[in-house]
This record gives sequence, structure tokens and C-alpha cells, in this order.
Amino acid sequence: MFRRIFASSLYLLTIASGSTADIVKSDGSELGIAIMGSIIQKDAADNVALIKEQTGTVKAVKAGHVIMDKYKVISVSAQYIEVVTRDSNQFLIYQDKFAGNIASKKSSGPNLVNNDVFREDGFERNKDKIVMTGMYRDKLVQQDLAKVLMQATAEPYMENGSIAGFKMSQIDEGSIYQKAGLKDGDVVTGINGSELNSVAGSITLLKSLKGADSMEVEIKRDGTPMKFTISVN
Repeated sequence: MFRRIFASSLYLLTIASGSTADIVKSDGSELGIAIMGSIIQKDAADNVALIKEQTGTVKAVKAGHVIMDKYKVISVSAQYIEVVTRDSNQFLIYQDKFAGNIASKKSSGPNLVNNDVFREDGFERNKDKIVMTGMYRDKLVQQDLAKVLMQATAEPYMENGSIAGFKMSQIDEGSIYQKAGLKDGDVVTGINGSELNSVAGSITLLKSLKGADSMEVEIKRDGTPMKFTISVN
């Protein structure tokens, strides 16, 4: 339940890109998952895969398990596991020895994170200032929220035993987070002057932002404080 806390604030003011895809064959690198092996049973429903998440966590999973709060396991075979996302995108994640020349399906577009300026219809970022139209925001809230849920992860970031913000990771290329200039490893520490120092308090704060026309976000990048603003015209 702690995942994607900061994502909720961008859900209220932004829109996701991308569309539902066919089944994608993958080695798991772009999903943050590696398949280490599998145990095959007489009943396929009992097959078990040993996986390693990008955090280093090793788990045994079978059909019905949810990986990283993102990918539901549909089936396990000797070569791969089949997973589906909440917005119905399906992946076959192969073990390395069976992956062969499978290429990770990634955007061939520009590296948006490294650009100071990004523009598309209804959305514009100039360094630390983001402006979007009300239609752009409303399309997200009404239609695209489920997609954005899958485009990044935000987990509590601890300092001296206390929550000091929420650390972004697994930011999808071409996602709204990347368009906004966020990078994996950024720690979101405050919104509109309020510190994000507890899960309950952060949820309450994010709920209060529903329908907001402006927001100031404070982050730390490699320990350096930064701010950016989001406004809706």
C-alpha cells in the first residue's frame, strides 16, 4: 500500500502516455525482474518460479501471485512466466538461458529526462516549471489513472529511522514522470510546503490536492534540494 504515494499527486494534475499492447516477449530487464529458475509440477497451476526483483529481493511465485504490486502472474512454464498488468498489458518473461536475442521493448523516442524543455499538446515543461491545460489534467483523472499507476513506483525513504520523503523508481520511459523531469532515485520530500514525513499524512495531503490548479513539489536529487511547479491553465 506504500507504493506510488507521490504518483497520486501527479495523477491529479497530469496524463499518461502509451497504449495497451499485445503480449510482449521480454528478458525482464525493463520490468525490473529476472527469472532465476522454475520448478515444474504435474499440475501446471502448481509450477513455481524463482525470481529476483531489481531491489535484490528473491521470491518464489506461482500463478496468482503479484510481483512488485505491478505484475500478476498468470502462468509459470519451464522457460518463462506470463504476467499481466492492471491495464491488461501482457508479458512473457524468459529465463536468461531461453531469452536468446529477445530485445526489451522500450521507447525509441528521445531521453526526456535529460532535456530541460519538453512540449506536447496540452503539456509543456521548461526546466522546473510545468504548465498543462485543464483538458490534459481532466483526461488523466477521468480516463487514464490506471495507466499512470503502472508508470512509476514511490516507496518511503528513511533517514535516521523516520520517513523523509518518497523515493521514485521504475519510472517508465515516455511516462508523465519522465516528461515532468523526474529521475529514478529522486526523493520527493514535500508538496506545497508540507513535508512528506508519514504515509497517513501524505495520503491526506494528496487527497486535498484533488482538482488543484497549482502545486509546488520539493525533491532531493543526489542529496541536492530542488523544486518544480505544476500549474493548470
